[in-house]
Amino acid sequence: MIVSSVSLMAQKHGSGHTIYISGETIEIKIPGKSEQTEGKSKSDVIKQMEDSIKTELKEYTLKMQDQHFISDNVITEVYVDTINLAGNPSLSVTYSYALLNDTLKFQTDDFAPGKYLVNESNALQVALAVMKESIKGKLAKYVTTDKEISITVTGSADAVAIEKVIPYNGEFGERLTENCAVEGKILKMEVASSQGISNNQTLAFLRSFAVMDYLKNNIFLSGFPKLEYHHSAVVSAQRGGQFRRVSIEMIIYNAFK
Repeated sequence: MIVSSVSLMAQKHGSGHTIYISGETIEIKIPGKSEQTEGKSKSDVIKQMEDSIKTELKEYTLKMQDQHFISDNVITEVYVDTINLAGNPSLSVTYSYALLNDTLKFQTDDFAPGKYLVNESNALQVALAVMKESIKGKLAKYVTTDKEISITVTGSADAVAIEKVIPYNGEFGERLTENCAVEGKILKMEVASSQGISNNQTLAFLRSFAVMDYLKNNIFLSGFPKLEYHHSAVVSAQRGGQFRRVSIEMIIYNAFK
């Protein structure tokens, strides 16, 4: 039995629940290994897996809030589901986050306008830390080197126009060229340190690429020959920090083989 200083209010969202962190004391029981598997259907196992990852995410979020790394304004989210692809059930896990109150000033939880590096969003760093822990823990028997895995990183930007070119300092090479999904089409995105960032589409793409670079160098490293990365860029018609963030969807094909 684990006692945590939080209260949870779950709201149905697709196949998952959104966790709102507020500040009261509750007790959370994490099922033992035998409780998780004996007499359970596949859907029960998926639900327990989701709940368990959510618990890890909640506990890590609280830890980061206690250390003042992020504020209690951050909502962290994980959704777990199965997808039937070519007759084989595949496992889909999506990591994302949001701000409970996007009108607060002087917040450093999410990307500031024009920023795109992982270390420039504290909320993103928390989500990535939980992703790393769940891959080593609850998802370890599914995320294996022999599995085909697809990771789609969606970077988003808001509607604030870029009036002055934002410097690109060559963090991922002097000239970067990658395919990226934009409004249902695959476009070739190009960024050069000599030209900088002149539009929100490129900025959203760079947020996606920065996360892919982090995943390659901090979570998956080498040894996953069947892992593929995909980029997606979204530019909102609205303004605000809630439209400047990243979500990560990982699909493990034929996960239960």
